[in-house]
Amino acid sequence: MIKFDNFSTAYQKKIVEFINSVNDSFNSPKKLTDVFFGQTINVPPSSPDTDCYIASINNNVFGFLQIVEEPSVKRIVGLQTIRKESNFAEIFQNFLTISVRHATLTGAKVIHFQISQNDHESKKVLESSGWHKIKTYWNLRFEETHLEDLVLPDGYSLRHFVKGKDENTLTDLQNQSFGNHWGFSPNDIEQIRYRTQMERTNDKGIIFIEKKGEIAGYNWTMEAHHGASSVGWVAMTGVHPNYRGLRLGRAVVLAGMHYLKSKNISGIELEVDSENIPATKLYNSIGFRKINQTYWYEKSM
Repeated sequence: MIKFDNFSTAYQKKIVEFINSVNDSFNSPKKLTDVFFGQTINVPPSSPDTDCYIASINNNVFGFLQIVEEPSVKRIVGLQTIRKESNFAEIFQNFLTISVRHATLTGAKVIHFQISQNDHESKKVLESSGWHKIKTYWNLRFEETHLEDLVLPDGYSLRHFVKGKDENTLTDLQNQSFGNHWGFSPNDIEQIRYRTQMERTNDKGIIFIEKKGEIAGYNWTMEAHHGASSVGWVAMTGVHPNYRGLRLGRAVVLAGMHYLKSKNISGIELEVDSENIPATKLYNSIGFRKINQTYWYEKSM
């Protein structure tokens, strides 16, 4: 019989092992660590005791769900990992029910779940339960041996994020850059301060592009290493609305990629909205290639 319980720290080690097992990431730089998992479920204002759930059988984990609440846009997002066994549909259906209950209690107007294009079982459960595919995101990867040189537009310079100084600047720039993008929930300074201190983020991996001291855009990279293997991510790239159309996005993305290359990272990945044509054209022109895509499903309350 499947049990559905709220998260407790007593389960943390088992959950981390379970997620690595499902994702086959034990011997990969993408291996989930106890530290990164703990940080991820505690991003403000999360409360894992009430926002995270475990599906178990005989004390063995078969599914994990994190509910991310985004009250400023009246949305919640479900992040799920479920072992592909005969009870998969039952566990996922219960996770969907839990998310609807959360939305009702918090006043959220919409719920989103993201699945891989190859996850036909999740697709079947979602669509049979009245959820609708709303967005397609592309997973891109750069693994070329040559990366084009970084050339800054006249008058512009780069600098790294400085902890304890730039949190407010980064918060404002991120919210200004992504304010009208689908699925973006504005961040507050507490969230940005927390995220900049998480594992996989390095201060030097957050790069600003500026002109005469005025910040125009940024690139936020992440990285993970495992023995001789490594992987990097272009996690966020934003240009202030006042500075668009000046090729600053290209410059600051390349700056982030050159930083990752300096850390001996050859494979760089990112995720992008397939309908964001300027972004997809930019990444393709740099050398990123699509390796997968994911679908976002929505339920309106």
